[in-house]
Amino acid sequence: MNLQAITVTNLIGVTILFVLLISSYLVRQRKQLSDRVFSAMIGITIAACLGETVAFWVDGKTFAGATALTAIINTVLFAMNVSLSFMWCVYVDLRLYKQKSRLKKYYTRLAIPSVLLILALIPNLKWGYLFSIDENNVYHRQPLGYIYFFSVFLYLGLSVVVRHRYYKGSPKARFFPIWMFITPIIIGSTTQLLFYGISLVWCSIAIALAGTYMSLQNELSYIDPLTQLYNRNYLDHILSDISCRGAQVGGIMIDIDFFKSINDMYGHSTGDKALINAAEIIRSAKPSKSVAVRFAGDEFIIISEADSEFDLLNIEKSIRNQLSKFNAEDRSDYQLSFSIGKSLFSGADTIDKFLNEMDDNMYTEKRKKHCRSTA
Repeated sequence: MNLQAITVTNLIGVTILFVLLISSYLVRQRKQLSDRVFSAMIGITIAACLGETVAFWVDGKTFAGATALTAIINTVLFAMNVSLSFMWCVYVDLRLYKQKSRLKKYYTRLAIPSVLLILALIPNLKWGYLFSIDENNVYHRQPLGYIYFFSVFLYLGLSVVVRHRYYKGSPKARFFPIWMFITPIIIGSTTQLLFYGISLVWCSIAIALAGTYMSLQNELSYIDPLTQLYNRNYLDHILSDISCRGAQVGGIMIDIDFFKSINDMYGHSTGDKALINAAEIIRSAKPSKSVAVRFAGDEFIIISEADSEFDLLNIEKSIRNQLSKFNAEDRSDYQLSFSIGKSLFSGADTIDKFLNEMDDNMYTEKRKKHCRSTA
């Protein structure tokens, strides 16, 4: 692979990544830690694409300082390779679990191989057991250097395990397009591993990051930005699938009682907090094999596997228990109250009937509460 081809390949990668970096600032605005990790991955890949181009340009040239420059650049590229694959694991975990506490619990230990591999690059500058630079300033990969390729595959495989465990036994939406990241890297890394002198790794990472970013935008159209539950768009998607399959499921509609009074008394920011609290209660109470949706305003819906009314009653009981627990903790100036309506769906029903039955049952309870409050 000649220098011109390598330069063009890496510049394509850099262009893709600069577009992603700008989009990342405009769309995500780096609010979440996962977004900052993703932006850091983009920055590392940009630097690596440029650094690798310089490394190939310097290779074989004998000007003053050329050997030192070649050694330093390739050392940094090896370190970047290991660091980025570890950061990908961290990013996957943050995107799925959204818990910073997991990083300290699991990833301080998982970082040890990366740290050791990076530290091993320092004595390599003298002993050349990973890669060496000969008297003509030509780079040579040594057999031990293949460990760094395998470490990338190891971390990519670990990210698949993390994703599998997260989704195991749960019908959560498969928004996270992990294979769109992994596949280009496996192809690029394997090709570069087998055919010495070909440079595809960093360009393949640029393509992988672009594919991941574009696919994740789909998630934004299905997630309610305030409560982080699914939104009406995703509910329509779920209901369409249920209708086509004629699946047996249950639905629970939940409405916050006297929500307008919370807004009027404490302001809309407190009202938003009440919606977030309600979403937390619903999320903690719902079965793992279910989907929680912010339906409209202060109304929520849970779609769950259910064979009978008894299954729905158990879910309702769990919701009311979590609601009582929240109110007993006295964390807010307000108390929350829910009106709940249930309905079973079978293949013989229509989606409209399913939703209307939930709605009617919920409003039956709500009317009773309003009548008592005005009595």
